[in-house]
Amino acid sequence: MEETVLKKIDQLWPDTNYCKCDQCRMDIATYALNRLPAQYVQSLKGKVMYRFESNQMQRDIEVTVAVSQGIEIVGKSPHKNAKANIDEAAAGNTADANAVAARESVV
Repeated sequence: MEETVLKKIDQLWPDTNYCKCDQCRMDIATYALNRLPAQYVQSLKGKVMYRFESNQMQRDIEVTVAVSQGIEIVGKSPHKNAKANIDEAAAGNTADANAVAARESVV
């Protein structure tokens, strides 16, 4: 599933104007993976494998939606700028403090 999400990020993310740093990419992946159901099963030899569903189109739609939401949320408040936003909030801008707190609780 991780590989599928990362591939989908690589498909959708370049078309945005958001930060393209590795930290933001991983934040998007984390957001999406935490919202998708686990799809792992144990094989007869004891190895953990990704379980392919018969309805691959539905799975692709779910991944696309989760990744798109992650791109929007992370893009609006990139991780690398979180400290600057917190410092600005401490200086009196409570709207930024609320935005950072909301993002931190989502991601």
